[in-house]
Amino acid sequence: MKSTLIEMMTAMMPYMRPLVWVVAAAFVLALIGAFAFPKNPLARLARAVVLAGAVFFLSAQAMGAWLGAKPSINFGDAAKFEFILVPFWQVGLAALIGWALLRGLAGRKAARA
Repeated sequence: MKSTLIEMMTAMMPYMRPLVWVVAAAFVLALIGAFAFPKNPLARLARAVVLAGAVFFLSAQAMGAWLGAKPSINFGDAAKFEFILVPFWQVGLAALIGWALLRGLAGRKAARA
């Protein structure tokens, strides 16, 4: 069972960096929506994507720790032997804080309208 999960986690690693950029783009979209269109369904969907990303990265960190691995994302260029490793929990925590900020902004803007 553990070997299967480790193989799955290893197979998913190349897709983690693009997933971080998807969550970041959703955050920017939701931030623009929070100021311009607080009740827009697209802004709500973007906030949901940020929350889903936060939950995913935090749970992937927990699963990796359970498997005995230290899951992290390399933001450096591996071809040039640049390794800027960021643990999943830091990405998940940043997304969770961003989601809380977005939720507060959307709630405050909606109350004014």
